[in-house]
Amino acid sequence: MKHARWHDRALQDADEAAEWYAGQGGESLELALIDALQAAVSLLEVTPGAGSPRHDGLMEGLAAPLRFMPIRRFDDYLIYYIELPTHLQVLRVWNARRGLYALLES
Repeated sequence: MKHARWHDRALQDADEAAEWYAGQGGESLELALIDALQAAVSLLEVTPGAGSPRHDGLMEGLAAPLRFMPIRRFDDYLIYYIELPTHLQVLRVWNARRGLYALLES
């Protein structure tokens, strides 16, 4: 099992998403997102290859292939990460509706 380490930007993304869902559906929806995000990261810690490598090559200079996994029940949100020898690095928690090019520009 490889433990996840969160990039500061990924933590900010997750906080922003949780705030948005809190505004849309209250605390219960916010907590549902947090639970789903934690479950997805826990799965990736056990099975790092579960994410898709389809967007590999989009971010230059990464130490490993870029992978992503949708957050169950919140499929618009994707967890972008890389698998390193000692841990997973969670890079972003991205709302796919914002578009891939917006991700690359941010």
